[in-house]
Amino acid sequence: MESRESELKGLGADFVFGFVQSVDGERDPRNLLLAFQIARKIIHGGYDLGKFTEELFEVTSCYFPIDFSPPPNDPHGITQEELILALRAVLTGTPRFAEFLLPLIIEKLDSDVQSAKVDSLQTLTACASVYEHKELAEFLPGLWASLRREVFQTASERVESAGLAALGALTACISRSVLNSDSEDYLNVFLDLVLKDCQHHLCEPDLKLVWPSAKLLQATSTASYRASHRVAAAIMPSLIEQYNSRTQVSHTSQLGRSISVSVDARLPFLTVCAPLSQEHPQQAVRQRCLTALAAVSSRPSVVQESTPVLLQVLTSSHTGMCTGSFSLEEVISVCHNLQRIAEHAQDTEETGRVFHDIVIPRLLGLALQAAMQGSSDHQSPLVEESVLSAMVPVISTTCARLQSQLAGQTASRAVSLFLDGDMSFLPENAFPSKIQLLKQAGDSWSQSQMVCLLMGCVCSLPRSVEVPQLDRLLLELEELSCTCDHPLSYTSAAKCYAGLVNKRPAGESSSPVLDLNEDWSIVNGFSSLTDKLFSLLSDSELGLLAADGFSLLMSDSPDVLNRGCNADVRIMYRQRFFTENSAKLVLGFNSAAQERKSGYLKALSHIVNNLPRQVQLTELPALLPLLLEALSCPDQAVQLSTLSCLQPVLMDPPSALITQLEASFFCLSLSLSSQKVRIASLRCIHALSRFPEHEVRLGPGLVLRALAVPLDDLKRMVRSEAVVARNEWFLLGSPGGR
Repeated sequence: MESRESELKGLGADFVFGFVQSVDGERDPRNLLLAFQIARKIIHGGYDLGKFTEELFEVTSCYFPIDFSPPPNDPHGITQEELILALRAVLTGTPRFAEFLLPLIIEKLDSDVQSAKVDSLQTLTACASVYEHKELAEFLPGLWASLRREVFQTASERVESAGLAALGALTACISRSVLNSDSEDYLNVFLDLVLKDCQHHLCEPDLKLVWPSAKLLQATSTASYRASHRVAAAIMPSLIEQYNSRTQVSHTSQLGRSISVSVDARLPFLTVCAPLSQEHPQQAVRQRCLTALAAVSSRPSVVQESTPVLLQVLTSSHTGMCTGSFSLEEVISVCHNLQRIAEHAQDTEETGRVFHDIVIPRLLGLALQAAMQGSSDHQSPLVEESVLSAMVPVISTTCARLQSQLAGQTASRAVSLFLDGDMSFLPENAFPSKIQLLKQAGDSWSQSQMVCLLMGCVCSLPRSVEVPQLDRLLLELEELSCTCDHPLSYTSAAKCYAGLVNKRPAGESSSPVLDLNEDWSIVNGFSSLTDKLFSLLSDSELGLLAADGFSLLMSDSPDVLNRGCNADVRIMYRQRFFTENSAKLVLGFNSAAQERKSGYLKALSHIVNNLPRQVQLTELPALLPLLLEALSCPDQAVQLSTLSCLQPVLMDPPSALITQLEASFFCLSLSLSSQKVRIASLRCIHALSRFPEHEVRLGPGLVLRALAVPLDDLKRMVRSEAVVARNEWFLLGSPGGR
């Protein structure tokens, strides 16, 4: 067809007829794959189908939906997915197939086979990108009835998500139609069908169809701007009226969730949620309103309206001037919703300016007001560590997404505030002329703990943004981290120091302070602090704390040193660290006094637990004696870390590992006081039951007697794990067992 295309096209429809005859009845998957590719070439290559359009469709559609399972050790490697995609490209290749394909899809959706339903729905989605409204118009009622049934009645998430995607694609296709003065608006006709079958279910929040109806309306409304206007205009008045009139919490919560799902983003909804989020007497309703506000805040115009509402809740909780007092949980929820908006709102300069000009200054201003608040009857929740910790990801998520110019301004403002007390950019800045936020004033830590907000501002900026007065800032952070006795203050100062050093160009000097979080040393390849950490493992007072430092080095840092915060994280640094330092740990353990060995065991457990699983499988046989000895260590954190490391490996262990394991090691941990350790031990014992019977060195009878004890455990979750593990050990070696 490539070398003789003109000659083949010269045959006209006779070539298509000959192809149809040659394909008819074909069953070999290799030939079928080739036939589908040729058919697609015929459709897209401009060949004359003539009067054989239906015949070409019939000879290919008889294989729809594909039901093919390749034989074991198939040398040709043809998969079901390849055949499905090749056939779908043929069936959806031309609008001339619409009158045949759409009835076929409606018929196949009646099938009881889930894969056939999914294939049919995905094919319908593909059709919508090729067809125009005139090909779909005749079949819209039947297609809607099938889609509605699949979403209302299916128990499969795959079928439901495929049905919703197909509905959105259909709506988008119809929305693209060009209307003439005398033509019918097929979009309105289709939306009438959707609203007729779904709208009344939203008025019955106790019934199970409220959520499927909301999902169908959401899929329809998000397909196009016209559809969203029509759906919002139809359902919003009734939903809002019910929301205001319902008194039962379950009803109002359900309606709030329906509103947030049913529409993508609508300003009329904000006008209702804004007062309810502060004035409603029931906490559950207020929180649901705030969640709904965040859910619809994707477009910049909506973000401009919703963020002040959320910030006003924080202001009311700080001042105490509201109808009902806000709980600490509600204040934290507001911060989480602001973070959600920062993560999911459209990444535009307009959205960035909202956060740069309004959100960040307001958060810093409120936190500073709370920190400087003297003794009064109302204690602001904004001084609580949990609230400040919830504010940090709002700021860091925002700064990570800011454009370079706005990011540079944010850095300059934050550094000036914390170093020089410059509050000119803060709203309502009626503060004392001199403040020192990086100094602890006596026993008061309310101001120094605000350094966590500085961390959010400067540590997530793009690496191309220069932080002003960096050397001075590092000195202040170093001093605060070493002299302050408030945990949140010195920890945040250390993290901020680490984040700033991480982004410095290689070779620039910095003051290495041991007490700082040491992640930045390994991420950037520095080893001096790591060596110092090793030397402290044998210290009688600091050994276990130093061992915890290895967990910090190897685990992901959620707030500073991660790629989401634009940190410089080198690939495979965990593997490199293990390769370079595991021998030091083993040597130190062997040479340490008996009472000092626990620090080395704890450090080793932390390191191995954070390695990729493939590396664990390779390295565990050599380290297993030490890890099993860690199970007898009195530190339950060491035991939990070790068990967490071993349990996933035991599910599919290498043969070298099986011969070294005995269930007795894990039975030692069953009588400990920690619930998490007992659960982890039971899961490891359960995993050992998967080993071949001849490789289980400890008799099943001994294990079953040990497992009888946790059956009477006070904690339900422990009892549940014990039952599962004991059942598997009962079956070990029995006919029909493992």
